This record gives sequence, C-alpha cells and structure tokens, in this order.
Amino acid sequence: MSATGRSSVRVDGDFYRTPAWVVRALLESEPLHGPILEPSCGDGAILGELAERHYEPLVGVELDPDRFRAAQDQEDPDRRCAVYCGDYLQPDKHLRQTLGRWRFASIVTNPPYKQAAQFVRSSLARVQPGGRVCMLLRLNFLGSSRKRLDVVGPGSGLARVIVLAKRPSFTGKGTDACEYAWLIWVRGFTGEARLSVYAGPVLP
Repeated sequence: MSATGRSSVRVDGDFYRTPAWVVRALLESEPLHGPILEPSCGDGAILGELAERHYEPLVGVELDPDRFRAAQDQEDPDRRCAVYCGDYLQPDKHLRQTLGRWRFASIVTNPPYKQAAQFVRSSLARVQPGGRVCMLLRLNFLGSSRKRLDVVGPGSGLARVIVLAKRPSFTGKGTDACEYAWLIWVRGFTGEARLSVYAGPVLP
C-alpha cells in the first residue's frame, strides 16, 4: 500500500509495512477462517499477527526476494505457515500449482495501491465460495474511478467497509495523509455493503 503526504520519494515496490494495530482492527471486527492467504506479504507483518492469534494454515506470497527472505521468519511447520517467492498476479507454473492445492477461506493483504483492483479480482477468483477477501485500502478507493466499478459497484461482492478512526503510520514518521479502511468482499455476496468504524482499542 502506498502512503501519501510523507515525501516525494517513493519506497521501492510501493511497500509500506502494516502496523500491528491495523491488523488487529480487522481481526477484532470480522470473523476469519483458514486456510488464509496473504498474497503480498512483504516482510511478514500481517502473517505474524495472524500466526500469533493462531489462525492457520497460513500461506504467504512475496515478489521481492529480500522481503521474501524476511517473511520466512514467520514459517513454522507447527503452526502451518509457509511463504513463497513469486508474482501473485502473474504466477509462474510452480506458484500457480502450489496455490491451486489450497481452497482458501480468507485472503488478507495490504496490496500495492496501483495494483489493488487487480489483487481484488485475482483474490475473488481464488477464494472459495462464501470466502472473504480483506484488503487494506485508502477510503477513496471506493470512488474516483469508473475502471473499478466491477470491484466496488453493485454485484461486486463488497460486503463490508471498516473505516479506521485513526490514520495509520506506515513509516514511523507520522500518520498518513489519507483515511484508510478494511474493505471486505465475500465471494457470492449480492447485497449492499455495511459500513462501520473501528475506534479502538487504538494502540501504536
């Protein structure tokens, strides 16, 4: 997820580490079930929070080799967590076959913003019927682009929007300039999205 308002210098790969409290906001607000896929896992921040709260099995995918190696610290056969290096949106044969062995009940990630809609589409195609796709996104993802109507408009499967009352800090140098929310899709859902606000406990 790209942060805004920090500086004109972009972080390599549009990578901004997800604060732990932001992950907890999702887990305290929405029931999730395994297997869970984290398709843009970075250095393993979200995987670590899921593992700590005994969600399993867990599968992570990361494109950047250095961040992939960092995320491997979350691997543990006892808690059934595995991480793979590859391109989630354009997987090679090995990664495609590996992910194809799972029937994911939940997909959770903080995607690169420029590719967020593609992550939503790919994840809705991969999650099992009735499964959840949870994406940490800027709140303005809901508007400003007709190209995203298939993922935010009627019939998109968007079931819930959890607005974070506190703006996250992705860099440790002050909060972001945008409002953020967890957007949650349910495969097969055809109703209207429900809006709520997560106000706490808001911890650093």
